[in-house]
Amino acid sequence: MFTTLLFAGILVFFSCQNTPKSAQATNTPSGESAGKAAIPDQNDLLKVLQGKWQSEQDPTYVLEISDTQMTHTQNGQVVHQAALDVDGACQSPVCNTEGIDTSDGWCFTEMSIVEGKYHAECMFVTNCSTNALQYRPLGGTGAGLSFKKIQ
Repeated sequence: MFTTLLFAGILVFFSCQNTPKSAQATNTPSGESAGKAAIPDQNDLLKVLQGKWQSEQDPTYVLEISDTQMTHTQNGQVVHQAALDVDGACQSPVCNTEGIDTSDGWCFTEMSIVEGKYHAECMFVTNCSTNALQYRPLGGTGAGLSFKKIQ
């Protein structure tokens, strides 16, 4: 039991750690530079996000993440649902990071149909732990959101 809890804690710690994209390139056995920085595993990041998160700004606002489905509720009523795609390096086309430093975080994209049109928005995760989640729209003017884990 202790080993399982320890492993889960280590997984969350390393999954949520912000891995700079500008990490040193490693040399391959042939002496060539690999040129690719290590990034967190998408599946590990998705596992960390699972559960219910209560807004620290508005306690009636709850975010629930189940598998790749994200549900936003206000006062117990569903206000928005979206599919979720995790991007540990913020390199998906939706997360156009040109001119934006994303070396101290990772991203996820919310994808949904709004008023009959496909909508995708990239979110930049600035803090993540077993009991805290903070993110903001990448490149947007929206304010950041802070959540605490409730389930």
